[in-house]
Amino acid sequence: MGIIKRPEGMDFEAFKLWWLNEHAPKVKQWPGLVEYRINLCTTPDQEFDGFAEVSFESREAMESVFETAEGQRARDSATSGASKLCILLTEENVMVG
Repeated sequence: MGIIKRPEGMDFEAFKLWWLNEHAPKVKQWPGLVEYRINLCTTPDQEFDGFAEVSFESREAMESVFETAEGQRARDSATSGASKLCILLTEENVMVG
């Protein structure tokens, strides 16, 4: 899961377009990727502007993705495109559904 805030001075709408059209294609190339969801905030006045969820075939695929060229490109893109970024490597625990 990645939680992200747009850079200072970047318009909220421009940030959403960057995330969906420039950054997302890099993540979609990750080996072992099963699901990818981007959740954008509905207003620009929140501490973060959204978060993304990615799911992998296995824990090993998740842990090794940033060792790949595709993983490095996406990480560099996120780092340069954000003023605040938090990456959490997690295991899902479904409570309902």
